[in-house]
Amino acid sequence: MNMMNMQQMMAKAGGAPPQPGMNAMNPMAAMMGMGNMPGNGMGATPAAAAEKDKPTLKEDDDETIDPDIRELGDYFNIEERWVVRLNEAMKKRQDTKTVDIEKLYEVLEKARSPTGLLTVQIGKMECGQFVGKIKPDKDVERMARKFKLDDPVTSRLTELKVWRKRNGQEDRATKDLERIEYHLRFAKRPNALCTLLVARLLEGEIDELPDLTNAEKIMTDFKLDEDACSKMREIIEKRSADEERVLTCVRKHLKNSSNASSMLCKIARQLIDGGDLPDPPERPQKGKGGGKDGKDDGERGERKDRDGDRHHDRDRDRNDRGHKRDRSRSRDRRDRRDSRGR
Repeated sequence: MNMMNMQQMMAKAGGAPPQPGMNAMNPMAAMMGMGNMPGNGMGATPAAAAEKDKPTLKEDDDETIDPDIRELGDYFNIEERWVVRLNEAMKKRQDTKTVDIEKLYEVLEKARSPTGLLTVQIGKMECGQFVGKIKPDKDVERMARKFKLDDPVTSRLTELKVWRKRNGQEDRATKDLERIEYHLRFAKRPNALCTLLVARLLEGEIDELPDLTNAEKIMTDFKLDEDACSKMREIIEKRSADEERVLTCVRKHLKNSSNASSMLCKIARQLIDGGDLPDPPERPQKGKGGGKDGKDDGERGERKDRDGDRHHDRDRDRNDRGHKRDRSRSRDRRDRRDSRGR
């Protein structure tokens, strides 16, 4: 490679031509020097490349974060990326910003991992399910007193009602509360059940809770105890799609059982798990009244009473005859004593 070609290459690379007398006789040294020139990527070190790819933070990044959100992030030691994410989500919720932040303080205060829970709440904001801190509702407070619901559950119940109203579903909000109250009547642990039902409604797992009117009729007809009523409610919750068929099957089993409550608790698990039950065996026929030889139980009872009265009369007659004989003997003795005395 001659000197002229080398000078042309260096000129294209943006470098200065070699000084006269330097490396004139050593083209390789000149090439190495060219590789180390600034702006030439041929000799860039890995550290320099990483430094080039590293994103630079703008000096005014902190100024773009809402001060209230920054304060919340500092208070709970939230990771910076989630503070930025919350700030972006809150830009679309300026009308409810104050109550939203109050609600976040309330829920994050009780969290073991505030950052982890905040990610969930941000997800709710982004899909429109998050509800900020709200004033107590009189209907919800009445239910809370009736079933002794604790504050978190009461707040969750209020959240459901407000969420329905914000979506223009005031009728659904009223219906939700009525159905939840109906279900809580048959719950052994109302607090836990209310939490579960509200979560299923808020998360869209179910559109509405099933009606318990037909199930309650069976509870009344067979005088089911508390445990059995709780199981019956759970059956309807899980099998609302085929409620009529399931209730028909339940009624058959209870009708052929001597202890309806015990029978319902026995068959409940299979029905709750989605299984079906075979029809119960028919009870053996024992005549019209169920007694032996086709005799009615009432007739047998009456006959038994008549027989008892008859035996009682016989015993009384025997006693009367015995007393009469005793009196006759006593009279005979007196007569004999009197005759001797004469």
